[in-house]
Amino acid sequence: MKKGKTKEAPKVMEEWLYLSEEEGALRLLYEFLKEEEGQRAEFWEEAGVLEIGLLDAGSVDLEILPREEWDEELLACICEQQAAEVCTVTFMQEDAKKAQKVMEILVQKAGGIFCGDNRDFLPRIKRETGG
Repeated sequence: MKKGKTKEAPKVMEEWLYLSEEEGALRLLYEFLKEEEGQRAEFWEEAGVLEIGLLDAGSVDLEILPREEWDEELLACICEQQAAEVCTVTFMQEDAKKAQKVMEILVQKAGGIFCGDNRDFLPRIKRETGG
């Protein structure tokens, strides 16, 4: 057996969507993040990109998904959720737990829904109601 570097597991991206109830979702999320203690975020309005720093390393990146890229399944989900805007959400798989905590905070403050970018749009993170 050769001595040397052990192979690192390949870095895998997780892909989610954020369906916002209103236009200007990234600015709204950025404003909420600025109020959160210890939360780092950078917003590039012209590019339609929001980068949310995670504790210790990594980030959650949100980017506006242009309407011409919405397919039939996404349109059906958008109608069901009564969404006005859609953002792609990406983060490294090893940061999933931290990213999901950030998503939970954001939906409680801003509404909307985070969902897996897949055929069923699962799992979903949405605002808890009632109680």
